[in-house]
Amino acid sequence: MSETDEEAAPTGVRSLLRGLEILIAVNENPPATITRLVTLTGLPKATVIRLLATLKSAGYVRQNSDSGAYEPLPQVRRLASAMMVENPFLTEARQRLNAFGLQVGWPSDLLMAEPEAMVTVASNRDAAPIHLRRFEQRRFPILDSAAGLAYLSALPESERISIVKRHCATMAEKDDIRKRVDETLRDVAEVGKQGFSIHDYNAPMEGTRAVGIAVLSEGRPVGALVLIILKGAVTQGQLHEQYLPALRDCAEGLGGAYHLHRGDQTVLAES
Repeated sequence: MSETDEEAAPTGVRSLLRGLEILIAVNENPPATITRLVTLTGLPKATVIRLLATLKSAGYVRQNSDSGAYEPLPQVRRLASAMMVENPFLTEARQRLNAFGLQVGWPSDLLMAEPEAMVTVASNRDAAPIHLRRFEQRRFPILDSAAGLAYLSALPESERISIVKRHCATMAEKDDIRKRVDETLRDVAEVGKQGFSIHDYNAPMEGTRAVGIAVLSEGRPVGALVLIILKGAVTQGQLHEQYLPALRDCAEGLGGAYHLHRGDQTVLAES
């Protein structure tokens, strides 16, 4: 709807459209401060604050008590559920994830790459025998997540360096950018050497560990499959002998399904 159409719409419709605009901005840029949302949407600060309060009370966003920034909650996924059901790749992906969850016991998530984040598109957390608390967000930083590091490790070197430099430029002070780039590329190289990534979290519960494998479609990374475990409950021997082989097999199957249903194209190009 154009700005002219919005102005001509009834007040209730305008409020709905603006609320959706805020929700989209929070979902695509978490954690999002009020100042950032004002910049992204062009809406008055008072309007942004009012709409955030409404979205928060409805369970679509939460406010970080430390930073004051806003993040989307799982309720947001319900808005896209109809489209997800109609997507043949995601339908097959969920079937494969559910079978994988029954095989290994632990939950796992499939994340696809977007220019600014790794985005959870399918999960087996309801089917896996071991139930862990969900992450509240569905978007994870490319440089600071098991999914992102696994994805980067499978990219061609020039593209990997370009993405790392771009993200580091937005995260570090000017004098620290080169150092951050070098450190990140070393981390990614280590992931490439060992064939999988590991990232530990203290939330949603302490001791949560994510183990990631790149998902390749015709040799090109499009995302990552992440196994969620508790690091104190899985030994290194179990990880390497029992879980990683199964994780690789599932990731390979997902890559084949992606190519079958969506063609040889990357999520980055679609975003």
